[in-house]
Amino acid sequence: MKLYLQFAVYNKIFFTFLFFLLLYSFDYSLGWGLNLIFPKIYFFTLGTGNNGFNPIVWNENGLVETVQVLIIFSTLYFLLNLILKKKYSKIINILIIFQFLGLFYIGFEEISWGQNLIKFDSPEFFLDKNSMFFNKQEEFNLHNTSNIFNEIPRAFIILWCTLSIPILKLINLKNKSDFAFFIKPSDKLFNLSILILFLSIPDLIINKFDLIDNSKLFIFKNDGFEKYDLFQFFLNFISLNYVRFSELQELLIYNYFLWHSIFLTRSISVKSNI
Repeated sequence: MKLYLQFAVYNKIFFTFLFFLLLYSFDYSLGWGLNLIFPKIYFFTLGTGNNGFNPIVWNENGLVETVQVLIIFSTLYFLLNLILKKKYSKIINILIIFQFLGLFYIGFEEISWGQNLIKFDSPEFFLDKNSMFFNKQEEFNLHNTSNIFNEIPRAFIILWCTLSIPILKLINLKNKSDFAFFIKPSDKLFNLSILILFLSIPDLIINKFDLIDNSKLFIFKNDGFEKYDLFQFFLNFISLNYVRFSELQELLIYNYFLWHSIFLTRSISVKSNI
């Protein structure tokens, strides 16, 4: 019960942070226009008029990515403790090690294997445009070199975090099986997976059909900006196009893995009477 209370308190703080992050980003990107259209209602704004993202918040090594890294390494701490205890079956042990290695790779890729901290130069093969490992951001990491190291693993991770528990419920896999136990150490994870899915679907559909056209978002007259195109504004709003959605999605995914590791630790402790 105490853990569920901690989960509730943590997520109140986390989602309050998320709410104000989205509110600020919406204002930064679109608030200036609403201020011009409805000055008596939207009377205050931090918006810049560039319909972009605040680089301090959303760019590489910004606020959101820093929070991501903190969450990932907190998760690795819990998983490493589980690996060292070895109080579970071989299947669960393999799955925990696999998850640890995957998050270890992701965590160190996020900080470019320490390059962002100690500022060393990238090897030549990351800088050479003719190299198969050419890095678009000239950093010491693989995920900026190819979809093989970025988009493909990302897709599998999203599927795991959003659909593994619903599929588990659908196929009615015995809850006592090791695989089911690993997938769903707590029912609370279902809420986190549904949130990721709920926020991801509009972005997926809108981008799949290429519905957003920001050249149509702004309507100008001779004296400048007049109003937003309502349809494009609506698409921007529901798809969260005023943030770097990939970074937001990753933040939610890493939060899912954090609580998966915490609930797994607790469930294994109860199951084995550690």
